[in-house]
Amino acid sequence: MRWVRAALIPTAVLIAAFFANARASAQPMPSPSPSPSPSPAVSPQPTESPSPTPMPGFHLTVDSFTDFIDTAASGPGLQPPEGPGFIMGSPLSPMTPYDTFSSAAQTPGIAGLGQLNVTARYIGAKYDASAIIGAGLVTGSMQNAVYWGENLMPMFNPHLGFTQLPYSVTFPTHANQDEGSASAIAPLFGSIGAHDGSWSLRGGFFDLNQSDRFVFVQPPLTNVTPAIGFATAETIGNGPPALDSWPSPEPGLPLHGIDFTAHRGIATLELTNATLPSLPGTSARVSIASLVFDHGEGTRYSASFLHLVTGGDLLSTSMLFGMDAKTNPGPQGPLPTSTLGGQIETIAGLRAAFHLSSSLDSVAEVGRAWYDASNVLEPGTNRPGGFYHLGVSAHRGRATLSVDGYRFEPRYATAILPYGTPENVWSVAWSWPGPWLKSTYQLADNTLLGINRQGYRIRYGVDKGPLEVHASFATYRQIEPATFSNEHQEGFVEGFYLPQFNDSATLGIQHQYGLWIAWHPSLGDVTFDYINDTMHRDNSPGHPEDHVSYQSPQAVLTFAHKFSPAAIADIGFGRYAMRGSFASTATNIDYFQNVGFIGAQLTESEYGALLVQLRRSSFAGLPSILNGPSPNFNATTLIVEQRFHI
Repeated sequence: MRWVRAALIPTAVLIAAFFANARASAQPMPSPSPSPSPSPAVSPQPTESPSPTPMPGFHLTVDSFTDFIDTAASGPGLQPPEGPGFIMGSPLSPMTPYDTFSSAAQTPGIAGLGQLNVTARYIGAKYDASAIIGAGLVTGSMQNAVYWGENLMPMFNPHLGFTQLPYSVTFPTHANQDEGSASAIAPLFGSIGAHDGSWSLRGGFFDLNQSDRFVFVQPPLTNVTPAIGFATAETIGNGPPALDSWPSPEPGLPLHGIDFTAHRGIATLELTNATLPSLPGTSARVSIASLVFDHGEGTRYSASFLHLVTGGDLLSTSMLFGMDAKTNPGPQGPLPTSTLGGQIETIAGLRAAFHLSSSLDSVAEVGRAWYDASNVLEPGTNRPGGFYHLGVSAHRGRATLSVDGYRFEPRYATAILPYGTPENVWSVAWSWPGPWLKSTYQLADNTLLGINRQGYRIRYGVDKGPLEVHASFATYRQIEPATFSNEHQEGFVEGFYLPQFNDSATLGIQHQYGLWIAWHPSLGDVTFDYINDTMHRDNSPGHPEDHVSYQSPQAVLTFAHKFSPAAIADIGFGRYAMRGSFASTATNIDYFQNVGFIGAQLTESEYGALLVQLRRSSFAGLPSILNGPSPNFNATTLIVEQRFHI
């Protein structure tokens, strides 16, 4: 009952505050707007320019895409020595064959996939309504379809936990070794709401309308959304080139449930109850309430509340606070495993963004989380965790300077949520980014700094000119050491470093350097995207397995030329490298991957558009196991995407 009260009381407070503050506001009602649209993953966005507001009555639109993916690959890395054990659930992850920039499996095969969504919409004098029915088909190489095409239709999307598609973890060495097919026709989305946009009720698969990322962020995509270029995983730039009319990347995997949104004055209230992606045989349901007061021009105040409950089969995790906790010795260090179930997590957060002066802006975020679970090693050892962020930015002309301080405690937002398949995270334990060792996501955003970290970040940017420059530097330190004593406590998570004995504990540190330069001569656009992460943890005498010291620079150079508003092409080169030591005082990490690419987008008519990309990658380095087989491999991938909107 205490969790029921925890869920109901903050929600009631948010609803009361919504109506009280909305009535007190003197701001006018926002202009009428259509009901919120569904997730781009559910309804492919049109390729044409935005059209005027439709006239009252019934309207029918059709959106579709088709993808063709062809990958040719060769080399000893296609058969990693850890592969057979990994398929059976071993925590010892294979090093190759993966694309290091995207974490996507890169194996030989040909795949085709397509989706057609029919949207029926009614626009009335007082109310609007809409519904979407989707039809999809996937055939050919499951590996290529799942990782290199658009996000699949939910009914056969293994990343969401559905099993209709015959996909499993495999390491094929030739085409036609992971073949399968699936098709589906199903309702995907429905909504009804006031014509003036004052409220809407949605059901099915959808994205949230508003969310504070330190409380909840939608599960990240595990596929590589087709594009003509790519960026570094932690880029501080504006992303790869694209036509203005081409759909933007999806914010993440969609939620499945119901959602109510209401607007009044400057206030927006959103209430959501939905299921999250999970493994077959398990479930994860989340209830979210968020209240936002948006004054415009950068002044925004918000409160968020989340309650999560998981059920079903026990989970095999890479944490140590579940039952049957143990470490598995190997060349990657003592990899932890345990089984866990019955998780409950509650998170509450407050955020404020406001102006300190005409040239100074500030943001403050505070979050608090409470976690409990069954089937744990040490019941009753759970404690609350917190998230804290304070930032200030100064503006002058085209330049902006920002300084941010963060604290992401090891007991904040620590629910263990596996989804998709184990192949979602590439490489051995020293892969970066590495917030988890397997395919597990976190409720809160951990892409900037991982859990159990505190530190600062400095950013500088010059925008909107012939030469644009973004630069950043960050330092994040461990808050608590990853000792066996700590990691046995319920809800304690160290997202990267492996556990240490209690009498030999040390603290790790990470530095991150970022640079993005865009030059816009008359000939086209030249961008240079660079990130370098360095990780270090000292080891005590007699414990070389605790030592970590390496750097992982990555860079992408791109030249793009826009022939017209309807045609753009690019060519470029990327390199991802890593060198140093992990679970050893000797250098046992030394590899790189080079990727060359060329691509183009073309608007063929007001109804259709085409994307083509060809990329060639080459991986080379030390084997993941001492004196083991080479991880080297080469791969060439062709992606063709056709989109229609009628």
